[in-house]
Amino acid sequence: MHTEKEIRAAIKPLVESYGVLNTSEVKQKLEDFLEYDKEDRQLSATRNEMLIIQRIGNIVAHQTEQVKTYQEGFIVDKSVTPALFYAVTGLSQDIQKVSEKEVQKRQSRVAKKERQGKMIDWASVNEKRTRLGSLGEQFVFEYERDAVSQFDAGAVDRVIHLSAKQGDGFGYDILSLNEKGETVFIEVKTTAGNLETPFYMSRTEKEFFEEYKDDNAFVYRVYHFSTEDRHGQIVKIPAEKLLHDYHFDPVSFMVTKKSTYPDAEHRGMLFS
Repeated sequence: MHTEKEIRAAIKPLVESYGVLNTSEVKQKLEDFLEYDKEDRQLSATRNEMLIIQRIGNIVAHQTEQVKTYQEGFIVDKSVTPALFYAVTGLSQDIQKVSEKEVQKRQSRVAKKERQGKMIDWASVNEKRTRLGSLGEQFVFEYERDAVSQFDAGAVDRVIHLSAKQGDGFGYDILSLNEKGETVFIEVKTTAGNLETPFYMSRTEKEFFEEYKDDNAFVYRVYHFSTEDRHGQIVKIPAEKLLHDYHFDPVSFMVTKKSTYPDAEHRGMLFS
């Protein structure tokens, strides 16, 4: 069962993607990016909804201030109904909601993706669940928390490690921030070999870097990684450099069962 703290960490990348969402929208969209377990899906004893949906509502209901900044890096404004969840920018001492212009930019991106349809790349999800992939992500997560603590100790919890399902859905693995308080998007690619060892990206990941090439998106290339020491070397590759300096070679196929109907020519003969 996910706790409220875990739910807040899952809400962060969702709000980051849209810029702003109301409570109903958060409840509706969160399951697309967070795997609910059996206990999450149990019906509440007091309300006709799943327990995890009730917990999302509790974030707002238990909030004593009208406007509150959460340590995971979003603002909830309950001065309006339904309450609004905002993405933020800035460091701890001057944190604020993202601008209306930025919200429009983000929602335009999301609307385009929703028109195209969402398809989870389970091969990518399974790759992230391998021991090497998981340990590499954890290594970078701890590296980023340490880096952020050097310039804003109060913002460490804004470094969020997404689940495998979330990561594929959004196109990156870790949310962090830079010294300007801007969001940083990190996709981790880990190999035991050297820096020249090829790595793999899903279509969702590549499309994300194409869209966010000017918005602090990076591949953290972890190499010479030891699963025993849980340590390796890191090279940070900005999105623009990734797209310009690297080849993207298709090495796999999506395989679907052929139709049981005759081909077009024979079908025309049958129904003519």
